[in-house]
Amino acid sequence: MSGSRTIAWDVSTETLPDAFERYLVGMADLYEVSGISGHDRTHFFNATRTTLCDMGAIGRGRSVLQTLARTTAVLRRSDVDGLNILINQLPVVADCDGREVRAAAGAVQLRDLGRLSASRLEVHVDTILIPRTIAPPALLATDMHGLVLPPGSPQARLIAVHMRGLQDVAGDLSDQNVNAGVQALIVILSSITDAKLPIGTAELVALQSTVRLAAGDFIEKQLALLNGDIDIGAIATAAGVSRATLYRSFDGEGGVSRFVQDRRLHHARSALRRRMGRTPTISDIADRYGFASPTHFSRLFRGRFGYSPAEVEPLKPTANVAMATGTIRHDLLTDWLKTFK
Repeated sequence: MSGSRTIAWDVSTETLPDAFERYLVGMADLYEVSGISGHDRTHFFNATRTTLCDMGAIGRGRSVLQTLARTTAVLRRSDVDGLNILINQLPVVADCDGREVRAAAGAVQLRDLGRLSASRLEVHVDTILIPRTIAPPALLATDMHGLVLPPGSPQARLIAVHMRGLQDVAGDLSDQNVNAGVQALIVILSSITDAKLPIGTAELVALQSTVRLAAGDFIEKQLALLNGDIDIGAIATAAGVSRATLYRSFDGEGGVSRFVQDRRLHHARSALRRRMGRTPTISDIADRYGFASPTHFSRLFRGRFGYSPAEVEPLKPTANVAMATGTIRHDLLTDWLKTFK
C-alpha cells in the first residue's frame, strides 16, 4: 500500500434517507454506535473529510450526539487497531478501560484502539489514526490510553496547531510531505508526554518509521501469498537496510520475529472470520500461516487476543445496505487501515 488520497462527504437524512443506517454499517469496524436520540436519527447528519496515507488516516468529522465504544465485541471483530489522537471542539465524557475521563472542548486526547473505551460526544472532531504497526509502543502504553492534555496548555495548543494545519493541507501535499507531517506529530507528542522513543533524534525516528513501512509491506505481501516462513534477511533486503538497522527499527515491537508472528496471527484471525461454518478448520488455518501445530497456534492466539480461535465470530453480512453504492464511505477508511492491521 502506498500513496495518499482524500475521501469526503456531507450528507443528512434530507439528502440521503438511509444516512443513519449507512453510518452504523460504515462505523461497525471502528466503533459500536449508540445513544442517538429519536430526533437525531430522524435529522441525522454526517460530514467527513479524511486523507489516507502511508502513516494512517488524517480525518475531520461532524455528526450528532452519540456514544462511540470499542467494546469487547468490537475488539474481537475489528481489524482496525492503533493510536487515535483526537481533538473534539465540544466536551467529551469517556470511560477508558474502566477509568473515567473528562475532556474539555479543544483538549487533546489519546486512545489505544486495542483497548476498551466508550466516549459520549457531539462529534466535531479532528483526528489522526496511526496503525499499531507504525505508532511508537511508548504512546500505546497503558497509562497513555485516555490521556488528556487540557486545551489551555501550551502543549495542547502546539499539537492542535500542527494537527489542524495538517488537516487543512493534507489533500494538497505530496505523499512524502503528508507522511513527514504525521511523523513530526509523533515526535512532538512523544516529547510532550515524556514517552521514550527507542532512538534519540527526529531524523532517526523518521528513518525507523520508513523502515517499518517498507518491511511491513514486504511481510504483508508474503502472508497474502500464504508464506508464513519469512526470512529476516529477505525482509532487510526488501526494506533496503542492513539486518542491524532492521533489528533496531523493530526494537519497540519486541523484535522483527515478534512482529512477523503478530502479523501471522492477525492474518489467521481474518481467515477465521471468513470461515463458512467450520471450513477451513482451525488446524488448516494454523498450518496455512506457518504455526507448528494447532495447539501452538491456539496458545499464541489466546496470548495475543485474549480469547481462543474457536471463539472468533464470523463476518455477518448486512442486509439492505450496499456501502459501495452510497455516499458515506467509512468502509474505505477501515479497509485502508486494515492493510496495516
